[in-house]
Amino acid sequence: MELVYKRAGHLELFRYRDSKRFLYNGIVQSIAASITNNTVDLEDGNSDWPWTLSTGKTGSNVTFNLNSFNPMLYAALTASEYAEENDLAIRRIEEISVPFESPYTVTLNKSPEANTLVLVNEDNSPFVESTSPSSTGKYSLASSTLTFAKEDAGISLVAAYDYKASKAGHMEMAEQTSNDVFRVTIAGEATRKDNEGIVIPDSLTFDRMIASGELAWPTRQREPQGWNFTMTIQKPRPGHKAVDYRVENVSA
Repeated sequence: MELVYKRAGHLELFRYRDSKRFLYNGIVQSIAASITNNTVDLEDGNSDWPWTLSTGKTGSNVTFNLNSFNPMLYAALTASEYAEENDLAIRRIEEISVPFESPYTVTLNKSPEANTLVLVNEDNSPFVESTSPSSTGKYSLASSTLTFAKEDAGISLVAAYDYKASKAGHMEMAEQTSNDVFRVTIAGEATRKDNEGIVIPDSLTFDRMIASGELAWPTRQREPQGWNFTMTIQKPRPGHKAVDYRVENVSA
């Protein structure tokens, strides 16, 4: 039976440390698995050909390419703590412009927490809060509304402040961390090469894996970008296989 893969499949991670399972992992674009055979050459002084001997399997990797970002999964891969919290302060930075005509007010997207608002002009010179702004470089704040003096009409500013999110996710990375070990399963389906109308379910399980190499956030830019991570196969638990592949035998 020869197979053709037309779908990426689904990803399941099981963290051994606390038995937490990760199934909602974002939009999977592609999954690429490989197993590396390591060898060493022993020179033969009586032949042009060396003896090539096996030295085991290392550096066997699976690369996952995702088109959406899951902060909880990212935290798990980087051995960070992630929790859902209430009333969490989040920093915002906004570019604003004072109107050319009265009223000289600007409404921010969120209401700043007390003593967190910083307001600067194009020279990075700070504006000063005042109860009644009557000259340039001053402003007043009521809830999320800024009021300026008429002398600052038309000026461009940048506002930075903390606001309180009623519900938020919170990731923290400690100064020192140790990689978590996962059981990783790829569950998907293929089609028969000779009849693509026949769907063949299969699953590929790696008993022990760790995240390895660079773990980058998606690039922030105008066009949405995906992200990827690589996991490396580790020595399996006693009595278990390093790799377990299962495929249903569906007749034509």
